Amino acid sequence: MKKKCFLLTGCLLLLIFLLATGPCLGKNNVYQGKRIPGNIPKDIPRIVKLPDLVITRIYSKTHMGSLGVWADIKNVGGPIPEKEFNKADMRFYLTYLKGNNNYTTGPIGRQGNNGYKLNYLDRTGKLMKPGGTISAEAPGNLTCHGTVQVKVEVDLPVSSGGRIKESNEHNNTKTAVLHCP
Repeated sequence: MKKKCFLLTGCLLLLIFLLATGPCLGKNNVYQGKRIPGNIPKDIPRIVKLPDLVITRIYSKTHMGSLGVWADIKNVGGPIPEKEFNKADMRFYLTYLKGNNNYTTGPIGRQGNNGYKLNYLDRTGKLMKPGGTISAEAPGNLTCHGTVQVKVEVDLPVSSGGRIKESNEHNNTKTAVLHCP
């Protein structure tokens, strides 16, 4: 009789547990880094991968008859919210290397202090999506001549005034030396 009572109590507890967690059974989801079964209740926060903008390449390229400075930018993280994307910017700085007489420009052309907005450079919103890539030319009438050191910044870290909260705030700047005719 004790075995039947114990077994019946165990089954009853299991049934109560299954009924209480019933809405959470089904698909696999992630919560706090762990896979859990079922649909996550609305009051439990979802894990969302943050965006991460990186400059993958700096190069010179002839465009419309002049040799310009270009940079490729890629979102190697999650999606960028439209509000943050519309406020983020990108800047080019050039240092012309001529012995001891180096000359630095930047931000270049009509960028002012804020640089070019990403939504101007990327009018179709490719960077808003994970894996999105664009190529951007340094603004103004800049032509690449001689040896030039190029520094490109895309959305500074949030702590320094950047607009996009990223998974890695320390990979938003890249420098390269170009040798142009």
